[in-house]
Amino acid sequence: MVYVCFDIGGTLIKHAVYSEAGEQLTSDAFQTPLDTKENFYKSLIEQIQTYETSYNIKGIGISMPGFIDVETGKALTAGALYELYDEFILEEIQKGLDRIYPMAMENDANCAALAEQMSGHAQGVKDFLLITIGTGIGGAIVLNGELHRGNTYRAGEFGQMHINVATDPYRTSHEYAATSSLVLAYKAYKQLAEDAYVDARNIITEMAEDEGVKAVFDRWIAHLAAVIFNTSTFFNPQRILLGGGISANPILIPAIEAELAKDPNWEHMRCELVVCKYFNEAGLRGALGLIQQALANLENREGY
Repeated sequence: MVYVCFDIGGTLIKHAVYSEAGEQLTSDAFQTPLDTKENFYKSLIEQIQTYETSYNIKGIGISMPGFIDVETGKALTAGALYELYDEFILEEIQKGLDRIYPMAMENDANCAALAEQMSGHAQGVKDFLLITIGTGIGGAIVLNGELHRGNTYRAGEFGQMHINVATDPYRTSHEYAATSSLVLAYKAYKQLAEDAYVDARNIITEMAEDEGVKAVFDRWIAHLAAVIFNTSTFFNPQRILLGGGISANPILIPAIEAELAKDPNWEHMRCELVVCKYFNEAGLRGALGLIQQALANLENREGY
């Protein structure tokens, strides 16, 4: 038997089949239908039906953006997929299928944390945080080996943190510490148009030749370090995992650690900083862990 997993994004829907041992048997992707929710559901249902012709499906796991009520399968929000707000997504998918399948759905950052916990760089770690650095700042919290979702499924929204209340009280860490903020600061320094394309990796390369670019990077690192310091004081984790494309650069963690070392209080709050194992496959791997956990919990409740 196999698991079918989906990683739903604003541009692409990735999908894959995994064996019960966790081996990826096949994977692909298609454009996310953004016109109507009906077309969105149709695309998922048809993909499941295609897999039904070749595999015996044990369960279906879904990773997607937004705040997810994991008990009901309702998307309270769905990132940029506005048609899916307040939708009972799992129920709608099931309606289009002839067979009833166990299904589970979770926020994408939480899925990334599950992927790291089950087969990545958080295996055996009881308390850890995952911080994603991209267009915004995302996050997930694992305490005592369990995802902490919060009262209204909104825990881990580290991007909403206010870190400059003295001069700019309502700007969040999204606007200070995300990769997009580094790119915007670089464009301002270089006097580039706002819509000019800039790859953050090139900014890091350029630092060696331009002190002004290095100053832009250092200011950004200071803000990112503030996010990491603050989250560490909240949860006192064993490890903080960093995800997002820029975290793969080997200069990032040493730069953050050097900034944190400037604060004597870091000695008391120090934890290990580690890059995530999974990047492009994080959502799919997390969806796999999610449905595996859901089925294990079901079997335990039913006394299997």
